[in-house]
Amino acid sequence: MSNRLTRAAGPVGRALTGGKPWPPSTRIWTFSAILAGLAFLIYRNQLAGLSTPPVHLSLPWPLLAVAFATAELKVVQVHFRRETHSFSLSEFPAVIGFFFLSPFDYVLALLVGSSVAFLIGGQQRIEKFIFNLANFALVAVVELTVLYTISDVNGQPHLVDWLAAFAATLSATILSALTIATVITISGGAPQFEKLPEMIQFGSMVAFANTSLALLAVSVMWIDPVLLWLLVLPLAIVFLAYQAYVSEREKHERLELLYQSSRILQHSPELDSTLVALLGHARTMFRAELAEVILYPRGNEIEALRTTSRHEGTPEVMVPTADPQTDPLHARIRDATAPFFLPTTLGASDDRSDMVSPLRGESDLIGSLRISNRLTAGTTFSEDDLRLLETLANQAAVALENGHLEQSLAELSRLKEELRFQAYHDPLTGLANRTLFLDRVEARIEDAGADGMPVVLFLDLDDFKIVNDTMGHAAGDRLLVGVAERLREVLRPTDVAARLGGDEFAVLLEDGPEVGHAVTVADRIVDVLRSPFPIEGQEILVGGSIGVAAGRAGSTDAAELLRNADVAMYTAKGAGKNRVSVFEPTMHAEIVARHALSAELSRSLGRGELVVFFQPIVALQTSRVAGFEALVRWRHPSRGLISPAEFIPLAEETGVIRALGRYVLEEACTQAARWAEWHPGAERLTVAVNLSAQQLQEPSFIEDLQAIVGKSGIDPGQVLLEMTETVMFHETSTTLTRLAAIRELGVRIAIDDFGTGYSSLGYLRRFRVDVLKIAREFVGPADRSEDWAFAAAIVALGRTLDLTIVAEGIETSGQLERLRALGCELGQGYLFARPADADATLKFLKDGGSRRPIAATGAPDGSPDVDGDSDEPALRLGQASA
Repeated sequence: MSNRLTRAAGPVGRALTGGKPWPPSTRIWTFSAILAGLAFLIYRNQLAGLSTPPVHLSLPWPLLAVAFATAELKVVQVHFRRETHSFSLSEFPAVIGFFFLSPFDYVLALLVGSSVAFLIGGQQRIEKFIFNLANFALVAVVELTVLYTISDVNGQPHLVDWLAAFAATLSATILSALTIATVITISGGAPQFEKLPEMIQFGSMVAFANTSLALLAVSVMWIDPVLLWLLVLPLAIVFLAYQAYVSEREKHERLELLYQSSRILQHSPELDSTLVALLGHARTMFRAELAEVILYPRGNEIEALRTTSRHEGTPEVMVPTADPQTDPLHARIRDATAPFFLPTTLGASDDRSDMVSPLRGESDLIGSLRISNRLTAGTTFSEDDLRLLETLANQAAVALENGHLEQSLAELSRLKEELRFQAYHDPLTGLANRTLFLDRVEARIEDAGADGMPVVLFLDLDDFKIVNDTMGHAAGDRLLVGVAERLREVLRPTDVAARLGGDEFAVLLEDGPEVGHAVTVADRIVDVLRSPFPIEGQEILVGGSIGVAAGRAGSTDAAELLRNADVAMYTAKGAGKNRVSVFEPTMHAEIVARHALSAELSRSLGRGELVVFFQPIVALQTSRVAGFEALVRWRHPSRGLISPAEFIPLAEETGVIRALGRYVLEEACTQAARWAEWHPGAERLTVAVNLSAQQLQEPSFIEDLQAIVGKSGIDPGQVLLEMTETVMFHETSTTLTRLAAIRELGVRIAIDDFGTGYSSLGYLRRFRVDVLKIAREFVGPADRSEDWAFAAAIVALGRTLDLTIVAEGIETSGQLERLRALGCELGQGYLFARPADADATLKFLKDGGSRRPIAATGAPDGSPDVDGDSDEPALRLGQASA
């Protein structure tokens, strides 16, 4: 009967509502009404009409009400670890009432006595007061129902009556624990149901002991009521003695805790560790969820700093907080001479779940110490806790004033500078971040006078994503640090270099508005980035594209100026990377169009706008077709045929290249299978497909390649995957494993545009390939022998390594003769045919095109063969020759 709600407050939840959350007080009122309604129904159906049991002693109900009030006022709380248990002698008057009062008088005595105890004790909000009365009423009618169900309670109690009394008090204990746990949970507090077994176990032991004593008292009263004093007086003495023992024990524990806190303050060497240890100790001392110290500034140069320790989670140490002068609580702390309880957000002054103490030095206020939220369910802080907090706060203030304060002020200043640096600088490179950079640009714009508006450089690294994909983000981070170091070498200390995020950097030059000088600086940056970066034992080559933008008086802010430089940088990338571009107003429209085209590209695959063309690969000595290269084309519904040079970079930037590459590979293998069906001997034709770096790094690429080749039914030896040296230049375990797996499938590998990237004999030794393709840059005019030196070297290298050589961009018969003389085996270009769609290619094969030599006709318009690009979806093949 001693269980009652002492505290039930917390975050607003959604229990009982299912929609918009009710306030905690509303949920308590609702639950109380349910309990009261159940009590009324049980009383009316089970107990109404039952009279007082036949007794030889008349016991008025007000006397029992006084006994109930006394028992509720004398509650002993026992703290064990993080749990708080309370007990009283409330079962004593309850059992006496079982045998000497009617059910109505019993419930009336209980409610009146409990109400008097609550009013005298105070500290009860109205919703809690009503809940406790409703809970007591329900518990009373339930235990009376259990009692009368087991026994008729007629005359002097015997064994059955004793069992009935034990069952009644135990049922009351269980029911009361359940309702208390429920109301704490639904009011927003921590769920209590997992603690029910422990609550019931402790309550049952107390109820069993009290019921035994009460039955003894009832038996004595049946013999002679005067003899009851012989029992009551020793019980009262024992109860008061135990209460005094518990009180003295708690005082001893608190003195021990204060001694430990003093040792923490005296022996911890650093302020931050001292505060964390002290707050953790304070939480243990008060069995609290949160302890917090705020150290107030002692001058305008530093801010207030907050240190917080929570029951769960990592402590927050020396966190800058809002100016205390703006906090209404500060005025109360400043004027307080002792600790005080904080009102809750509901404005209730009787909720003692939060207490605060000022930390006062000899001359001024040092800070404040706050303790919040008991961990033990159903309890709040007491006046004794407030006095203990005052002692702890005085200890902390003296230690801070005499031992740590001077050191702590220096520490706070250092922390402030660190935090300010972290707020305005990139943590990886140490350069300024976007916020600081824009602030500096804005300041330069505002101060622009005779020196004119500032000039901004926007730098984006070329091929940085390849480094991340092939070598990992740790290597990418080291590369970014290396770039930052080279920027510092090129720039002056007065210039501002910033990392904006990812692989984007920006520079604000200290010079005037001369764009020419800015371009010179940008060129130096591009040049210094061309040198290899030593990363993880390898030499990593990345370039940089830079956009330059100058402010315009009256029309430019920092964000717009940076955006203009960004637009110019994209123009530099579009022009071939590794270069500098100066912003022009027309560039913005071009970038907008580029972004629009990028958005359309992501949808073009599903609409069937991307198609695969095929260009013949010819055996140069016989002029017969040896295979075809698959080339993707975009048939835009309004712009017509778009060049790969325009949309392939977009596909790589947006990631569409993965889906696009898979589509081209599937289409090429499917068409090669059709060729074999329609033309004998076509099963020996090779189909070459370009492979991007992003495709090769896909975890499922090998499985996808195997599935595509198997589904098409062609011989894997017919498939030739072409990769640029940029794709292959990183010697990573992933790249080596993927290339080995490709060759195990029987698929061949070619290096495209050999000699224009990161060529070295070491790569050819480490990466086993089958074909080298001579870049069109090395297929020069037939009458200039010096331009053919590289082509001759590549052919000789291929012959030595037993590799097949393919020359690209053959436009004239003179070039063909040169390549034949060098011993080049295969070639392709407009001299033989333009790329054509799948239907035209199949028709060519049906007509026997692969069985006869192709006469060289040359490019009709004399234009260079840029990746075999053509606006004409048809083969232009010469007539068959003998």
